Amino acid sequence: MRQRFFLVAVTTFVLSFVTLSNQGLAQESPDACLLFTETDAGALFQESVSPGVARAATTPAGSSCRYTYAKDGGVFGMSLTYCTDASIAEEGIFDSAADVMMKQLRARKNSAHASKLLKIIPGLGDEAFWDGTALWMRKGGSLVLIKPNPHLAGSFANMEAADAAKEERSRELAVQAAESILPRLP
Repeated sequence: MRQRFFLVAVTTFVLSFVTLSNQGLAQESPDACLLFTETDAGALFQESVSPGVARAATTPAGSSCRYTYAKDGGVFGMSLTYCTDASIAEEGIFDSAADVMMKQLRARKNSAHASKLLKIIPGLGDEAFWDGTALWMRKGGSLVLIKPNPHLAGSFANMEAADAAKEERSRELAVQAAESILPRLP
């Protein structure tokens, strides 16, 4: 009887310790699907989107979340990556969110092709830019990358016009998502 009580007590202690440890890690680890939810994505696209598919992100390290919806035979949606100074530094490639932004921005400014697509977006966090396919936004020690892939209705004169319309719509959606996310960042 004493042995059973002892085992129950030890098991309870170990499970409590593991649960508290996991809660601490969960609070420290970024979670992109909590930062921008399925409801948020559905409202952004005005579509019923899939539940978020969460994954670990690398370079920069953090978490990513992807929402999708089907329309006219295609699959559309967005991916979101959320990183913190801690997750970035732990990966060991960059020092912080500010370091990532500085190096990404410098690389794009120094590339003939990338510099044509680069657009600085004022008023979003501490700094933000559009790289042609994704919005990079930093607020303090948080970094967010938003990459929409929207459905475009209608027809276009040529592929260049379609690509330009898709980029413009993607940037608009990314900025709208960023405006929702910004107040949620620490």
